[in-house]
Amino acid sequence: MSARKGAALAAAALALCAPVLVGCAGGKPTPDLTPHVIAAADAEPVRPIDGRDGYKMSEFSSELSDEEYRARVDELYTAVVIDGKKPIFPAGDPVAAVYDAAIAMLDRYVLNEWHGTDDGAFKTVHTLHDLLAYDIAYDFELYDRYSNGEDIGDDPAFHIDGVFINRLAVCDGLSRAMSFLCAIEGIGCERVTGAYSGVAHAWNKVTIGGKRYNVDITADAANYSVNAGKLEKQLSHGFFMLSDETMRTFRPRLHDYDASENVALEDYDYYAEKTVTVGGSVFSATVRDAAALNRIFEAIGKSGRAVGKIELKLDFAEKININDGDMYATEIAEAYRKVKKADFSFTATSKPYFQYPNGVYLFMIYL
Repeated sequence: MSARKGAALAAAALALCAPVLVGCAGGKPTPDLTPHVIAAADAEPVRPIDGRDGYKMSEFSSELSDEEYRARVDELYTAVVIDGKKPIFPAGDPVAAVYDAAIAMLDRYVLNEWHGTDDGAFKTVHTLHDLLAYDIAYDFELYDRYSNGEDIGDDPAFHIDGVFINRLAVCDGLSRAMSFLCAIEGIGCERVTGAYSGVAHAWNKVTIGGKRYNVDITADAANYSVNAGKLEKQLSHGFFMLSDETMRTFRPRLHDYDASENVALEDYDYYAEKTVTVGGSVFSATVRDAAALNRIFEAIGKSGRAVGKIELKLDFAEKININDGDMYATEIAEAYRKVKKADFSFTATSKPYFQYPNGVYLFMIYL
């Protein structure tokens, strides 16, 4: 099937915000790390959408034009996300493959036993966040074309077929895919549109246990450049289940949007019970002081093993207003000095880490 590009996008659909990039100070290849997949395949997967009313997709009679195909993908999205129904496809429907690919992802990674509980909903949202952030490539070429003023048209990267068929998307496609998958699973999930660092952007709000939280999959896909510009990716949870206040007051890279409806009141502390293991030693992922941070980096330096990323939440008692700027830069620079011969190192012109709200940092190291 040809690439599906049709009418020009409305301004609100230009949700293209690119993930943040950092550079590698060393020359060795940097290995990928797998995402936090927290499920195994079910023998007989059953999706909650299977018990709902059916929606008969409209008939078609010939090869679809680009515009007709795009309208049909939109029809599928509306049936599942807006109307909450199970789509029923006529024979030979080309968009059935989009739905089947979404179901296959859920069948592989979401267990039947999770359905119907708040804990199961959290596990599902966590898994989908990680899979979409890590396994779906960001369309940097499309972003560059948009930045250069090119009319990019209605590219699949803006839609669910870009995610499930091409595995290539921008934030609009990722946010639609998250809403689509959550709708199949019966989890409340809406798209949010606004701006991220001044660029049009889209992400999601999920509802778990009666509470709403922001989830920005695109912003949690940490991309970094190595070896003459080759891009690699690491996964973070810095924008996973945050309040509106945190999203709108994180000054390094704030989100700007209308938060007056469907308000997200609380942050979920993803790091509260998390640990990291370095060289056989186990450390809390929530770091309370500089001495504890130094001990983790010293362990990395002594381990002699490849350590790709360390994802930590810095929560020092004396630090205030940590969302207004890089309040931990001095302590982080000291910690990096504990690691010798790292691919990623702290210099006057290079900060090899990604900063997220509430003191969360993704540290790039590698030995």
